[in-house]
Amino acid sequence: MGSFLTSCSSDDDNNNNTPDVPATGELSGTITADMELNEETVYTLRGPVYVESGVTLTIPAGTRLEGYAEEDAEAVSFLAVKQGGKIIAQGTADNPIVMTSSKATPAPGDWGGLVICGNAVTNLGANTQAEVTGLTYGGNNPSDNSGVYSYIKVEYAGALINEDAEFNGVTFYAVGSGTTVNNILVYQGSDDAFEWFGGSVNGSNLAGIGCQDDTFDWTEGWNGTVSNMYSDQSSATAFSSDSRGIEADNNSADGMLAPISHPILSNITLIGRNDAAVTSEAGMMLRRGTRATINNAYISGFIGTGSGLGINFNGTDSQAWFEANPIQNIRIMNVNETSNMETGYTPSTTATGAGAGAEIPGWMSWMGL
Repeated sequence: MGSFLTSCSSDDDNNNNTPDVPATGELSGTITADMELNEETVYTLRGPVYVESGVTLTIPAGTRLEGYAEEDAEAVSFLAVKQGGKIIAQGTADNPIVMTSSKATPAPGDWGGLVICGNAVTNLGANTQAEVTGLTYGGNNPSDNSGVYSYIKVEYAGALINEDAEFNGVTFYAVGSGTTVNNILVYQGSDDAFEWFGGSVNGSNLAGIGCQDDTFDWTEGWNGTVSNMYSDQSSATAFSSDSRGIEADNNSADGMLAPISHPILSNITLIGRNDAAVTSEAGMMLRRGTRATINNAYISGFIGTGSGLGINFNGTDSQAWFEANPIQNIRIMNVNETSNMETGYTPSTTATGAGAGAEIPGWMSWMGL
């Protein structure tokens, strides 16, 4: 993939070495110099598109990017930021940025999604190879800055990589706290909506609607703060056998490997599929050593056969931590069982979750749902 060249030709007379914005509206390969797109042009991502280290891609409010997903597509389309690169994608509530499928009748998994690789800390060390894209991530800079991602819709992402791996809607690989993340919708993805692999990036106002696996997933020592998280999996057209609102790990090989995952999360709504055919689901699956500080969550609709837990505290490392540091202000409804460890949380009958319990909160009004 690294051999791809950008379809954006450079202008020899341009003293600042900025390439022309492609008149055709097609992007492919590697963007090797700063570029600002035109919000009036619909851009087609033809296969992988990478933002090189030291390069900034600016995507104005209102821009539409379509991952090419037609029958003659030669490779999965996705947009990726390499370590040291940046995307400045600053949409607005009235004019969001849309990243979606090129198909007239789109479906989950039509294209890859948005992948961001940074130089923050993970418990796998520096320059780890990403499962998605094969790019490297991880370093020693917790405040690393990979750009701005605000008021963005990511639709119909999650293309299959191989039998064991898929793209997510948005994937954060060791992204640092200098990065701005807010007001993002992942809609009808075939895998997770958001996944964090280590790093310290913060965020607010994140929503996943109709995603087929987990909505919020973290591992490898993620330590960030996020407020306002909304998940509704009930409209998904398919599902994995182990889909969860939150699936949280520290490290699958060593639950106590430092830095230990410990995000600070508040105002969370998690709506399940309300379907007994899901064999291993939960509102929250907290396992493999993860820690978290969580306050104000509303959980409903997890009734999968064999589990259907509101909160599953899984494994001795995570269980011991949450027993000593219970999750606060949690309302759990319409599940097979509230939890396998009642001492791990403090129940509430008034918790509002992301703002309005199961209802779409006001901060999501721009999403047009």
